[in-house]
Order: sequence, then structure tokens, then C-alpha cells
Amino acid sequence: MTATRDAPPTAPGRSGPLLALVISAGALLRLGLAAAVPLTSDEAYYVDWARHLQPGYLDHPPAVAWLMAASLRLFGDHASAVRLPAVALQALTTLLAASLVRARAGERAGLAIALLLQAIPVFSLGTVLMTPDAPLAFAWVGVLWSVERALARDQRWLLAAGAFLGLGLLSKLSAGLLGVGVLAGLLASRQGRALLATPWPWAGVLAALAVASPFIAWNAARGWPSLAFQAQHGLRGGGFSLLRLAGSVGAQAAYVSPVILVLAAGEAWRGLLAGPVERVLAFTALPVVLFFTAAATFTPGALPHWPGPGWLSATLLLAMAGSRWLRPALVTGAALGGALVVALLLLITRVVPLPGSPLDELRGWREGADGARAAAGGAPIAVAHWMALGHLGWAGGIPVAYAGARPCGASLYAPDPLASGRPLLVVEVVGLGEDRAALEARLGPLTPAGGAEARDGDRLVRRYRFWLRATRPSGSSP
Repeated sequence: MTATRDAPPTAPGRSGPLLALVISAGALLRLGLAAAVPLTSDEAYYVDWARHLQPGYLDHPPAVAWLMAASLRLFGDHASAVRLPAVALQALTTLLAASLVRARAGERAGLAIALLLQAIPVFSLGTVLMTPDAPLAFAWVGVLWSVERALARDQRWLLAAGAFLGLGLLSKLSAGLLGVGVLAGLLASRQGRALLATPWPWAGVLAALAVASPFIAWNAARGWPSLAFQAQHGLRGGGFSLLRLAGSVGAQAAYVSPVILVLAAGEAWRGLLAGPVERVLAFTALPVVLFFTAAATFTPGALPHWPGPGWLSATLLLAMAGSRWLRPALVTGAALGGALVVALLLLITRVVPLPGSPLDELRGWREGADGARAAAGGAPIAVAHWMALGHLGWAGGIPVAYAGARPCGASLYAPDPLASGRPLLVVEVVGLGEDRAALEARLGPLTPAGGAEARDGDRLVRRYRFWLRATRPSGSSP
């Protein structure tokens, strides 16, 4: 059975050139920012993953590392190459979103979603950075685009939905909520239930499992460490906190923009009782937002950007609805995004002098990398914190091993880079990770080997201490 299409017919191609212009202009802006902004701590950490390709990592699935590795190999070691996959994925996400919305509500609505995705900070500026959220957003919209086609055209599009869901699972574990939301949305309508009664949903599930199988197999062989890590990171104990709730809601209003947040939430609520496609979008919107907002309320480890994919679904519904408030929403979103760009450029160029800067976390690593290389004398270099792992490796273009006690992605590299027992230079970043006493308790005796400082004028940004481990003690483990 093929579902009948209940969306208004559209004349294809009329807004095509304008849509291409919107997407191209957004991509060019993001490429410019990608070259200007130093790599964030997360991105530098993922670059280290890209240098140690695996089917999975402790913190996240492997898509971010795979995409980075391909881009770095093709275009070289610079920030633009790291971020090029994110910029490209945002453009593809916008194309899929415009196609979905145009099929439901016409050409103007398709153009509206493209403009919204360039205006809303989390979907425009957020995709300057190469994180797991970039492939997740592409997969998220891809699933919804395919489900719309399965409902409106041909059930076999559920195979594509499954493949996109598999890509989502290779990007971030929260893609599992997308699958749950789609299932709930289909169950909520007669047409959706009829679609679920066919063999194609099962074919889609098999496609998802096939695409995600490298990560699933890697985790299964190691006792599911990624699931345990995320459960500890995102759902660790904590009581109700009104302050955390206010912080999460405030952050969401900032990165979505307050006007768009209110309008999109309203359309997502109405979508729960609308047509089959709208119900699928609605069930992947508000429930996801509420789940992660609740996680932030009760859990110190939850991060404010986690509800982002739910707002992506809600924004699709907002564009389809064609609200008379859409133009003011676009203006406020673009204004907020522009203000953030200006603030960021002021921080980077230091036009406005500040005693301290939010970007200090990204500075002072080259001095540490140069000092460590000189002190190592050819010995391998190790660090005890995941931020130092990424930043020193990126700043110095040198391989850096991980010797920290706290598990991170590098803890499960194969083969273990510390297993050789060779002399080792351990870099202590003062105030970040373990000190000498804690390192010696695990690594054995350490000999002082100098240090380095990074300064911004007279202001100390970061201090390093270097320790040499002659050999690994017999029977010990790094």
C-alpha cells in the first residue's frame, strides 16, 4: 500500500536559485569563521581520535573522527579542514529540510526553513564547529525526510529512514531518541499504524543496525563502555535544582532565540494532534526537549545543547505552519546570531582588552608543545588530561599519549601507546589533571625535566611542568 499525499501541490524549482543562494551564503560565512576561530577543546580532542581511527570511542560513536580524518587527509592540518565536514553537513541538512517542508507546505515554506537554519544560532553558528552534533543533525533531518516520503509516496522509503538512523547512531547515542519519537509518532495516527503493519519498518530497523554495526560490535566486545560512560556523564545522581532548570531553559532560549523558541514550541504542541507527518515531527520535538531539560534539572553533567535536535524538529513544524510571526522570528534569530559573531570576533582580535578571556582555554598550548618537544629528546610525550591530549597534539603536530587516571576516548586506543615501557616525558598542565604525586602513584618515579609558561603580556595563561619516566616499572600498568 502506498499512502496518498495530503500536502498541497507545489510547483517545483521556482525557489531553487534563491535556496541555493541562501545555503551558499551561509556556508561561505561559516567557512570564514571556521578559519578564524581557534579549535575548541572538544574539536582538538576529536582530532586525536581522527589520528587513531577505530569503530568506536568511549565518549561518542566514531562518525566525527571518520569525517575529520578524511578531511584532514585531503586538505591538510588546519582548522578549516577540521571543520569543513560540519559546514558541508549543514548545507546538506538545509537541503533535506527544505525538501521536506516544501513537500508539506509549498515553496515559500521550503525557503523559510532554509532561512531559519541560517538564522538560529545553534543551527548556523553551532555548525561552524565539527562535533558529533553536525552528522547527528544531518541524520535527524534525513530520517524525518524519509519518513515523510514513506507516508506520502512509497513505504520503501523506510529503508532510507533506517540508513539515516544508523548514521545517527554512528554520530551520537541520542539518535536512539529519534527512533523512539518516530515510532511514537507513527503509532499516534491511523496512517502511521498502517505503515507499521507492513514489512518495511522491519527492513528499516535492519538497515539501521547494519549501518551502525561497527560501533555496536566494538561496544559489545568491550562490555558496552560507551553506554556506561554516557549514563554516568549525563544521568549521574543529583537532586532537583531550580537554578539548573533556569540555566538550561535560558541557554536554549539563547541558542534558538527567544521568539523562535516560543513559536516553535507552540507549533510542536499543535503538531501532536495534526496529520501523520506532523505528529512524527512533534513526537521528535517536545519529548526530546523535555527529556534533556529534565536531565539538566536533576543532573549536573547534562549540557544545555543536548535538546538541540528536538528544536530542529520543532523548527521544521514552524516553517510548515507559516506563522505571521515568522518574519519577526527570522529577524530576531539573525540579530542574535550576528551579535554573537561580533562578540566572538572582538574576543579573537582583542579589540576590547579584557583581564581574562573565555578564549584563554584555547591559548597557550603551542608554548607547551614546543617546550615538551625540546625536553623529550625524542622520547614519547604523554599527558594526564583529555584537553591537554587534544590541544598539545594539535598545536605541536606531535603524537601525544594519554596517561591519565580518568577514562577518556584515548584510554581504549589499540594498541596502547604506553605499553612499550620506553622512556616517557609526562607533561603536567598545572591546574588541569593530576599532579606529580598522583602521576607517580601510577607511573612510578618521575624525574623533573623542566617546564614552560604561556603568557599574554604580563598575564600567565598556562604553566607546564615536565617529568621524565625512565622506564615503566615491571608489572605496573600505565
